Amino acid sequence: MRRNIIRTAVSRGSIQGQLHDCTRILVAAIAGWAVLVATELIVLFGALRVFAVALDPGLLPSLKVVLDMGALAACGWIAGRLGRPRVMTAAALTVAGLALADLTPYLPLNVPWVLRLTINAAVDTRYVSSLITTVTVHALMFGSLLAGAHLSRPRDTPVSLGVDR
Repeated sequence: MRRNIIRTAVSRGSIQGQLHDCTRILVAAIAGWAVLVATELIVLFGALRVFAVALDPGLLPSLKVVLDMGALAACGWIAGRLGRPRVMTAAALTVAGLALADLTPYLPLNVPWVLRLTINAAVDTRYVSSLITTVTVHALMFGSLLAGAHLSRPRDTPVSLGVDR
């Protein structure tokens, strides 16, 4: 009797299902990172050089931020699309992976620096304005990734009134 209770509590299907979900979410995050790398290479070595010819050089840093937000939105969309039905979990894992590294040569993302800057701002108020600017940029970047993931969710079926036309 005791063995039957244990088998019922931990059935093979539920553990395998959870393992499948974890694997799917991890694959979705890795695919999101791969798309981010590919789009950043296109932005850095393609689009930015084309725009540099046509635009004022003073506008290029602002354009780079906008293109980075688009790359992060594409990253979030792919991660969310492959991570269905756990779209936001896949996006959160993608964000967590990006938060671990210093990506400043390619993206304006450096969460370890934000943490150090927060400590410095707590000690010395001269760092507060820099902290506010840095946190705002990070919020925009990670927000665009989460917005891309949100856009990848499956659409709800429209509500019908039951009236056929």
